[in-house]
Amino acid sequence: MVNEQPVIIRNKEEDATDTRKIIQVNFFDDVDAVDIRKTKWLLNKYTDLIDVIKNYEYSLQQLENGMAAYDLLSAEGSVAKRVSGQELTADVTANAVLLKDQRHVNYKFYQFLTNNIKFAINNMRDKHEALIAKLLFLDGVKYLKAQQYLEKGYRKDIPPISATTFADKRRRVIVNIANSLKTNRTLDFVTIDYGRGRNQEGEIGLRMPEVN
Repeated sequence: MVNEQPVIIRNKEEDATDTRKIIQVNFFDDVDAVDIRKTKWLLNKYTDLIDVIKNYEYSLQQLENGMAAYDLLSAEGSVAKRVSGQELTADVTANAVLLKDQRHVNYKFYQFLTNNIKFAINNMRDKHEALIAKLLFLDGVKYLKAQQYLEKGYRKDIPPISATTFADKRRRVIVNIANSLKTNRTLDFVTIDYGRGRNQEGEIGLRMPEVN
């Protein structure tokens, strides 16, 4: 058997070909090519979303530390010093409110997206598919490196597989994740804009949830 070429997507044509191959192994009636495109896009954004979440949490921690220091200095009477009639104090509380107003909604939304992706991957029963999904999408490992990891059988509890089997299981992984994300309505927040000035394939992005 001739080994299948690695799936390294370099352009839109190769991406479309990859999507068609994924659809061929799809066994869910209500998952179509658009759902697969949205899922692939969202999976490729996962590590970026995690970075945003971590940065936001770090910012909150720094603000909390700053506010604690501010409160301590205030208690000692060393903050409200006036020089030339101007009070030299940082409005930490106002900064905290501003930060939360601008970024907290995004933070909760990104948590929703990443938690649903992790849920879909953690619920996979096939050990190979679960490991492939973790390496490629949660850990952001490059395709060839992940393929070699499974091919060489570094995990004693998971038998090694060929490059061809790896490629096939990757497609099944994406189909299963797409079905999960469609079922729990996560894909509703991934949009494809075909408006004026867009390319023929449309531009994929996120639709922020409405906040009352």
